[in-house]
Amino acid sequence: MTVQNENMKHDEGYRKIFAHKDSFLHFLNKYIEAPWIDGITADDLEQIKTTYVGDDLQKRESDIIYKVNSKNVFFYTLLELQSEPDFTMPWRLLKYVVNLLSDVFMNTDKNERKLKDFKLPAVVPIVLYNGEDNWTPVKSFKEYTANYGDFGDNILDLKYILFDLNRYNEEDILKTYKLLDFVFQMDLKHYSRDDKEIIEEMKRLIKLPHELSPEDILNFGIWLRHALGIKDESEDFVGKVVTAFQKGEVEDMTYALGRWADRKVSAAREEEKIFLASKLMKRGRPIEEIMEDTGLSREKIERLQFRT
Repeated sequence: MTVQNENMKHDEGYRKIFAHKDSFLHFLNKYIEAPWIDGITADDLEQIKTTYVGDDLQKRESDIIYKVNSKNVFFYTLLELQSEPDFTMPWRLLKYVVNLLSDVFMNTDKNERKLKDFKLPAVVPIVLYNGEDNWTPVKSFKEYTANYGDFGDNILDLKYILFDLNRYNEEDILKTYKLLDFVFQMDLKHYSRDDKEIIEEMKRLIKLPHELSPEDILNFGIWLRHALGIKDESEDFVGKVVTAFQKGEVEDMTYALGRWADRKVSAAREEEKIFLASKLMKRGRPIEEIMEDTGLSREKIERLQFRT
């Protein structure tokens, strides 16, 4: 599986988390802390399902879009999930915002949008970045424009809020014990520690005085399976996570995580053998010698030979 596909699966786990209003609202209140968030409740949030056409002309589902109706304020928040730096982000976000506003405009009664007082809603783009490398793309569309300093305020601009998970530490995250906090904490460990320490971190989180509902625990297990790339559902990994939280019985969960770690190591070793076999084949080495040097079967090497 490519890194891109693994990131997509990881992002899918986050989409499931942020599909819950309480998690999204907790994210805004604790991690964004902007004045326009004050007074928003879960009842004010409505998730918007929409698609856009990508540069490859394929329709894609956007990440997370919420419409917010609070007091006399009406605006949208757009949350883009990102696992690696993307230097085209200002352009991408501009297209998302324009498409979203176009939908609002076209779905507004013609007579209403002709009125002097008609205004389009505000759209606040937020990029959630959970990758390992530093985020270095520019954070405004103006900076994405050549010679932007020559034009002052006369050119288009759009700034996004960057939430960089790696700028947070455990002390910041675990000031509260909600679902999203546990997700962020495990995501940090996923990038910064080895598999054994990930297992120990899970055992530690289970013992914290968490505020997770049964639904939260289920969603945490689903997110963890996506994040770790656990594909084998026959072991009921999610169920073991749920049981561990509910009953404090961590043995089955620890065993499942240990099996995942062992399989990941085995898969990495297999990839190394295949890479070596490919190099030897290009050098014209006989299959028998490649089998001896790599430990791969004749069948696997012949399949590899056919692919190359």
